[in-house]
Amino acid sequence: MGVEDIDYVTAGKRIFIELGTQLQIEFEGVAARLKTTLVGMEPDEYLIIKTPRAALFGGIKSKLFRGSQIVVRYLYKGTVFGFQSKLLEPIFTPKQLLLVEYPKIIEHYDLRSHERIDCFLPANIKIKDKERQGTILDITEKGCRYLIKALKGEKFPSVQVDEQITLMCQFPGIEDEHVVSGKVRNIGREEQETVLGIEFHEITPEVQKIIAHYISTAKEFS
Repeated sequence: MGVEDIDYVTAGKRIFIELGTQLQIEFEGVAARLKTTLVGMEPDEYLIIKTPRAALFGGIKSKLFRGSQIVVRYLYKGTVFGFQSKLLEPIFTPKQLLLVEYPKIIEHYDLRSHERIDCFLPANIKIKDKERQGTILDITEKGCRYLIKALKGEKFPSVQVDEQITLMCQFPGIEDEHVVSGKVRNIGREEQETVLGIEFHEITPEVQKIIAHYISTAKEFS
């Protein structure tokens, strides 16, 4: 899920969402985020969403089965909400719809708290004492999305949600490489690449200042 100032809403509470809300859904093992719409719900039981057109073709179509794991994200009054769920039933006729299990736990964070900046920063990552090269795709003061591409003849390093990782990155204009510890919050996988959502933690004041300065500078030139 998201990585900025996450709060959790537990089961038994009505989720903050309205019919017609635009959603982004992500199937397990597929890095792409698909746009769709909420069209119905039965509180505490299920949500009904339109099947994204892109999900009807190619490899994504193979994910349309009972029990398929998905992540749902949406924006509501300046706050991004997200939750992990599973597909209860794909419906193909008379309309193409997806019945999704009602979320038990919902994560949310305020977009106004930490602005996300798109970037392309080379960085090394250490997972279980194994180091790989990759790229930071976007960053906030609280976390980032990190891309690892498959190397010929090598497998992706094994990584799980909540696993501890270490990033080693040299920011523009800064001579030394800096180390940032973090925790994996979500994983998107495709055949040739893996994208990790990482939440920073135990950041030194010096590194925090460098990240904040980088984001501020990037905003000025964006």
